Amino acid sequence: MITLTACEANNTSSQQKIADTKAGNHLAAARIFLFDDTKAETAGNADWVIDADNGLAKRLPTPLQENITTSTPETYWTGALSSWGIALVKLKQHVETLQENNHITYNDVKNAQDLSHYNVFIVDEPNIRFTDDEKTAIINFVKNGGGLFMISDHNHSDRNNDGWDSPAIWNDLMNNNSIQKDPFGFFIYLTNISQKSSNITTVANSITQGSQGNISSLQFNNGATITLTSSAAKGLFWMNNFSQNNIRVMAAYSTFGKGRIVVIGDSSPMDDGTGANDNKLHNDWTNHSNFFMNASLWLAKLQ
Repeated sequence: MITLTACEANNTSSQQKIADTKAGNHLAAARIFLFDDTKAETAGNADWVIDADNGLAKRLPTPLQENITTSTPETYWTGALSSWGIALVKLKQHVETLQENNHITYNDVKNAQDLSHYNVFIVDEPNIRFTDDEKTAIINFVKNGGGLFMISDHNHSDRNNDGWDSPAIWNDLMNNNSIQKDPFGFFIYLTNISQKSSNITTVANSITQGSQGNISSLQFNNGATITLTSSAAKGLFWMNNFSQNNIRVMAAYSTFGKGRIVVIGDSSPMDDGTGANDNKLHNDWTNHSNFFMNASLWLAKLQ
């Protein structure tokens, strides 16, 4: 059982909105998770949203999350990340989507979905480059205590054909920003690998050994690896037959300022196999749910 602490999001309007959308007072102890949909997360064959109605991911998924119970199936929402969103709600957390055409900001009082209102920002395989202002916002959000889940895909995975794929976009965020070069202590290495790795860290941590269960393996289906550049970043999985050092890392975690970061090099493991009818999706969530739930709770400082 998870013991929840007071919500760190202290924006009054955000808290009032949540109070209006949930019955009872238990959400005062919840974290707020924001899933991004501003960077073409549904381009091509992708479907990286928690819910989409007629192709559009709304701010609040429907049907309403306050009606979710322990027996609610993932088909309650439509999206390849619906299982992730519903699993968080079952743990009394709150989930939202930052809709396409919105902007990523931090400490912008005019933006109702400013990152300052949230505890964890989840960006699954961005396919549009972050603007300079958005880079500043994301890094300051983490620096001041936010959690960032960075999900990449393999090299040459440009789904919207704009010349940028997720490895390049993440590296651009970390290398070309106004705050600090290499703030998180790693970069995405431009690879394309597929394998089931059991080369797991021997260092005790709350992600591979968290409240949602222990993790023993990680399956990549065309993903990139990660290279660690500082002691702030710690590997979680490496490619099989590689030493547990700074290269060929498949997933890692890090800290920056008061915040936390989790990074994984493939967008396949969190796919629950559901989404738009014309997308070819595969259910990898079943084998990896504990990893993503442990990582989510660690980012939210709940374990």
